[in-house]
Amino acid sequence: MSFNDLRGWLEEVDQMSELKRIDGAHWNKEIGAVSEMLAEHDNTALLFDNIPDYPKGYRVLSNAFLSHKRTASVLGINESASSVEMVNAFRQRLKTIHPIPPVEVDTGPVKENILTGKDVDLYQLPTPVWHELDGGRYIGTGCAIISRDPDDGWINLGTYQCMI
Repeated sequence: MSFNDLRGWLEEVDQMSELKRIDGAHWNKEIGAVSEMLAEHDNTALLFDNIPDYPKGYRVLSNAFLSHKRTASVLGINESASSVEMVNAFRQRLKTIHPIPPVEVDTGPVKENILTGKDVDLYQLPTPVWHELDGGRYIGTGCAIISRDPDDGWINLGTYQCMI
């Protein structure tokens, strides 16, 4: 498995025949409904493009880690590992993680889309309403938020939904 970024990983997932491309699903409940329905019957990752009201190329990825094969590819673990073996391998990797220091660059893919100040508008992104009773559009639903208390330095890690 060789990839350096999400684009490379998506190419690899596509080559593994584990990626479905879906054009034209609407951000208001359709992306969420399709993701939910296919998660129950099909474990492929879903890449939504040509989302109404947004330019081509503004995409949404869902169901990325529903298969052992895709999860193993990201973690660098043998794809034939059982669930227990995968969890144990991941736990072992966590014990030996050595953070990579950041490197500042002048150009590159990370600099393709930069918005600052008044130009920042999260509604420019095709953020879905995932479920019928959601209170809004959630940009982060399967994420880990790491925060440090500014007064005593205590660190918290939690999974939260991030609504715009």
